[in-house]
Amino acid sequence: MKKILFASTALVAVGLVGADAAQAADPIKLSVGGFSRWWVVGAEQSSNYSKGLNAADNTGSHGNAGRINTAGIKGDNEIQFQGSTALDNGLKVGVFVSLEAGGHTDQTTDLIDSSYAWVEGGFGKVFVGTLKNGAALLHVSAPDAASNFSEGGMATGNYTILKPGAVMGMNQRAGYSSSTNTTAIITDNKAEKITYVSPVFGGLTLGATYVPTAISEDNRAQGNARAQAYGVGAGYNRTIGPVGVKLSAGAVQTILSAGETFTQYSGGTQLSYAGFTLGGSYQLARDAIARSGNVNNGTGGFNGGVTGVVDLTKNNPLGNTKFDFGGQAFDVGLQYATGPYAVSFAYFHSETKGAKADTNATYRNHGDDTIDFYQASGKYSLSAGIDLLASVGYAAYESGLYGYAPAGTTKDTLKNDGYYGMTGLSLKF
Repeated sequence: MKKILFASTALVAVGLVGADAAQAADPIKLSVGGFSRWWVVGAEQSSNYSKGLNAADNTGSHGNAGRINTAGIKGDNEIQFQGSTALDNGLKVGVFVSLEAGGHTDQTTDLIDSSYAWVEGGFGKVFVGTLKNGAALLHVSAPDAASNFSEGGMATGNYTILKPGAVMGMNQRAGYSSSTNTTAIITDNKAEKITYVSPVFGGLTLGATYVPTAISEDNRAQGNARAQAYGVGAGYNRTIGPVGVKLSAGAVQTILSAGETFTQYSGGTQLSYAGFTLGGSYQLARDAIARSGNVNNGTGGFNGGVTGVVDLTKNNPLGNTKFDFGGQAFDVGLQYATGPYAVSFAYFHSETKGAKADTNATYRNHGDDTIDFYQASGKYSLSAGIDLLASVGYAAYESGLYGYAPAGTTKDTLKNDGYYGMTGLSLKF
């Protein structure tokens, strides 16, 4: 991966060195675009989980009856500023900055979702800044008519049915403290990086990424966290007769503290014909054990504690604990679109090893944490860039500890499931 990255960087360097006297025909002027998407959501969740959660925090904050809210307003809004110019030596340079806000929070005060500069020429395109890695940029996954599934989905983002704190999902090892239920490799969470994307050769595009610190985003300090990441990806997009074909494959390795490594592999496929699109994808995460020295039990640490991967500060039966972030996930979906209408059905499943007990024999070899989503979606286009959206579905979360825990409050807080429905309006500008 290093060789691919350094080779691409060298190509850019040669081009820039030979262009020291280059002039831009025009200065960069920014244009404004983006989208606004709002959902009205209704959900019905497990009564046992609701009551158990209320008893566990012992505050009554979820209501005297122990019930969780059944309605909500969720939003996803982004204003994008971008611009570019051409130099008289043929190179193009540009910039992109997006400002994000909405009816949910990503638990950060940084409202800039992504920002990067880029240089493009015959060698391809090089990005420097905060954006997805090369494998994620080229990733293909299951279709959804409302663009409301996998990464970017309200339910799959854990915003409709509550995810129990003891359930671990995919992509939590480095940049994320809570699961984002997607097969795309987004563990670095848009950390600052350099990414190279090749020109298209017969429908094939290649990508490579180097991330100096995978757990940091927009941090000007040098930092002492040893969490470098390297990634490669490939995408294929062609129409063969009446059939559209999209393929993707990628791999990212994160080198963590104490010499630990976390390796992820992904692949995806979409086939389209006569308005139908059938697609699916897969991710495998390996070599992902973090011991209690790196993930402190209940006090924070590296993705640990109350706001971390799992909350072990309440009703913790495990004792001395380590985490195994290894697991796998897949999705599959079918979409049909005709004129202004589109409908789809998709399914997502993940299973991760989760928290492991070093000292408690009862929980030492428990099952995997599992997450499942079933979702049907629809879209009706009112006009260019204006769409009515709807999604209904079922979500289920279960900790691998559930089958081993004794009956009571602890057991009830290890599992939640429920049905949800939402309707929304999407505006693009």
